[in-house]
Amino acid sequence: MLSVLRGVRSLVSVLLVGLYFVLMSPVLRLVVIPLVYFFPGQRFRQIGWFMKAMSAGILALLRVGGARARRVGTIPTAQPVLIVANHQSLTDILQATLASTPRVPAFVTRRRYERFVPLVSACIRLVGCPMVDPRRDPEAAVTAVRRGARELPHGLLLFAEGHRSRDGRILPFRSAGLLAALEERSLPVYLMLNDGAWRVATLADLLFRAHLIDAYSEVIGPFDPPRNPAERPAFVRMLRETLVTRLDEHRQEKTSA
Repeated sequence: MLSVLRGVRSLVSVLLVGLYFVLMSPVLRLVVIPLVYFFPGQRFRQIGWFMKAMSAGILALLRVGGARARRVGTIPTAQPVLIVANHQSLTDILQATLASTPRVPAFVTRRRYERFVPLVSACIRLVGCPMVDPRRDPEAAVTAVRRGARELPHGLLLFAEGHRSRDGRILPFRSAGLLAALEERSLPVYLMLNDGAWRVATLADLLFRAHLIDAYSEVIGPFDPPRNPAERPAFVRMLRETLVTRLDEHRQEKTSA
């Protein structure tokens, strides 16, 4: 009976998130997009406050379904930075958006999200997210990441594993894009550790399992990338090892608490 009640509560929270999308759509279409059009120099400010409002609202509504979320640390995005995160669930983007200040970083995303996803597609285009399809065109994916590192003024977020982890452990890095970004521009590197939401990785999972979300995100860094190209692969390995070590420590802390 308890599991049924939790499922119903989760479904209610997801329906509320859907309603929130409906209510915020006119704000995007009638306020944000016109402001970006008439004041292009304020584009990142305008899309930033909207994405932060969306992220905070979604997490608040998921809490109705029993979800929990907390963040430790902030990512300074007044200047360009490179953010490397592990990937567990849909909440990772929400957490990174809220942890970043004052602006929202762009994030490398799959090309299939470029169109026809309500609000999301418009936001990723406005913030300038590099669109990639690494399976069909890996060379173009690397080029898109390189261009993002070079041009984006408030940082670039990469999920270096390439896809979501199914068991919460940190997968091997697919380092081509990360190495290309480091080669293109020497930027401070921040790590973002994500944990606690891997059981609810997809929208289908979310419908009846929001109560399983216990999202924790922690900012680590900054790290200065090496100037010598020969040292960059070792630097990337160090970044992954740092995430792996901190994930183990966090889980031990949580168990002993």
